[in-house]
Amino acid sequence: MLALPSPQRSSRSWLAEHEGHSDISRWHIPKGHEAPGAFIKRCARNALPDSVAHFFHPTRATLASKDDGHEMTQQWSSRKHRKQWYQYRSPTTGGSRHRDTMLGKLALMGKFEYWNISWWVAQAFTWGSVVWVINGFAVFLPFCNSHFDKAPNSSGWTAFLGATIFEFGSVFAIWEAWNADTQAFELYMGRAVARVKDDMESMKKVVEDAMNHNGRKHESPQVTMAEFADPAEKSPEQERPKWVWFSTETKYWHELGWYAAFFQVIAASIFWISGFTAIPTIQDAISTHTGLLAGVFWVPQVIGGTGFVISSTFIMLEAQHVWYLPELRSLGWHVGFWNFVGGVGFTLSGGFGFNKAHWSQYQSALSTFWGGWAFLIGSVIQWYESVNTV
Repeated sequence: MLALPSPQRSSRSWLAEHEGHSDISRWHIPKGHEAPGAFIKRCARNALPDSVAHFFHPTRATLASKDDGHEMTQQWSSRKHRKQWYQYRSPTTGGSRHRDTMLGKLALMGKFEYWNISWWVAQAFTWGSVVWVINGFAVFLPFCNSHFDKAPNSSGWTAFLGATIFEFGSVFAIWEAWNADTQAFELYMGRAVARVKDDMESMKKVVEDAMNHNGRKHESPQVTMAEFADPAEKSPEQERPKWVWFSTETKYWHELGWYAAFFQVIAASIFWISGFTAIPTIQDAISTHTGLLAGVFWVPQVIGGTGFVISSTFIMLEAQHVWYLPELRSLGWHVGFWNFVGGVGFTLSGGFGFNKAHWSQYQSALSTFWGGWAFLIGSVIQWYESVNTV
């Protein structure tokens, strides 16, 4: 078992040496502001190389209780936390958000979680992607079949609507990053451990029975929110902090998830310009002016699409254990990957659009088509991710 970081270690030492690796001593809550009964973090790391890892907060950690006699641990990740995976029960109804079967988990996608900002992020990008898929059909089908005429009204208005919905989604995403309630998570975990310790004997019996059944030796129990969530318990401590609408606090500069949201909102805002200039009346007015068309229609697509690629890279890095190895078991990584593909598609769409040759216009339309589908796949995965728990 890895040794816990020494409490005497200077807070200026960002990397704590453990067996064979370095742990990041930065944390999302400033020193001295931890919740009562909070966990000790161990194995706190991110996927970045050591040369830059110290600048960013950990993206995963093992949280261990401070009771040496009865150690309990909980695996934590920054994305799962931001996506409400540790919110075991609905704060409005008290109903469980946990399901054991795949069918049950899929059924949760039918829930209207209006209180969950991650749900709003997923909804915006899912339905925005649906609009972009429709736009892809409108611009690409005329190249495939002569029976389909070009429909500038359909392609123009769907481009504007899709870009606008993406803009809303990106704003929701940065609100999500600003309002990741880490302290409430620690408070919840601390109270949960206190409840379990009060009845440690029964807990010990359950653990021992499970170990005996599986033929394993005794280990420190890994607990989940489902195992000790109490829907009836309410306390002032559980109240969420005041909602953050805008923030310039520098603590967010150390969050990979915040960078993903930041680049996304910048990208979506620039990309929206091309959506606005796609409105049929505006497009008709600028289409004969090559320089103007390139500057206000194609260039924003290239810059915005590139921003989506950068944002998606941060999403994948947050989910990965090592910066150069994909994390195929992570839903978050697949969200980032498909958004990356979508961003490449939209970037290429703008890039090919500068050339008026038929082959280039064909590739521009095709890139919009498969780029929209890639965004839709990533968004549906994000929808599933936003309504499920650990």
